[in-house]
Amino acid sequence: MVLFPILGWSQSYVGTIDRYPIHLEINNYKNDDDSDSGTLDGYYFYDSQLISIPLSGIYNRNTLTITDGYFYNEDSIEDADEFFQLKKEGQQLTGTVKLKEKTLQVVLTETQEKPLEDFRNPKLTFIKDSISNYNGKELVWFHEKYSKLPLFRLGNGFTKAQRNTFNPILDVNHLEDSKDKLNCNSWFDISYDINLVNDEFISYLQYYSIYCGGAHPSHGSADYNFNLQSLEVVEDIEALYPNVDFFQLLKNKYYNEEEEQQQECETFTDTSHWDYKNWNLTVKGVILIPQYPHAMTPCEEDYFVSYSDFIKN
Repeated sequence: MVLFPILGWSQSYVGTIDRYPIHLEINNYKNDDDSDSGTLDGYYFYDSQLISIPLSGIYNRNTLTITDGYFYNEDSIEDADEFFQLKKEGQQLTGTVKLKEKTLQVVLTETQEKPLEDFRNPKLTFIKDSISNYNGKELVWFHEKYSKLPLFRLGNGFTKAQRNTFNPILDVNHLEDSKDKLNCNSWFDISYDINLVNDEFISYLQYYSIYCGGAHPSHGSADYNFNLQSLEVVEDIEALYPNVDFFQLLKNKYYNEEEEQQQECETFTDTSHWDYKNWNLTVKGVILIPQYPHAMTPCEEDYFVSYSDFIKN
């Protein structure tokens, strides 16, 4: 008799914790080819909030023991914020979850519905907040309903072609960031610096500080530069200034062999950190930011060169 036929692949469930509707997905990993036991991971979310809560645990035949978090530790089950004890009976998982001081009933049924793609993602919604005005050009700010993340769209003062070109890009960026935050049940902070809005360009930087499990959090920036005349996203500053050696320009301006962080980060002694630099246009010049491997992101700093520096060089 096969007591746990779903094990060996992912399975989605829909049901309730107490009276609260949820979606859950679990994946199993057998201990060996003939074993009825193994480990589990997955996530669940409340249908009213859509924030994925990571899960990990073990199973033995038709019994599942699961806690919240990316890593399961049998010795600290009682210290977990959420502790599920479930049994597999046919197409159902039933049992209890201990949420801090409360113990609630859990009833879940197998579903072919994909929790994220079919249920959650279609519900994500942009809500209008406010308008920023830059010399007659409006950036219209929205937030996504569940993640609360903000981002603007182009409004009045921009041509129809400009809005039709760049607003879909902003829609996609906003949606993907919102999904990422909802998948991250820890900290996920994003902020923006709008550095230039004029008749030719929009340049803005996104700064992020994110931790979704693993050894290190992620800190850093992403650059966005829209050419309003050519209706293109400009990837490289050299496309605008092909004759400028920005690394040498910055080294001449900022290199200090006595500065400890510059030496540790090899900011101006290793050109590879500038191969995929972030950059933004401003009214008076250009901001440039070197890029480092994940664990070295504290090395990233903003450096500024004025347009007049280009003339000197």
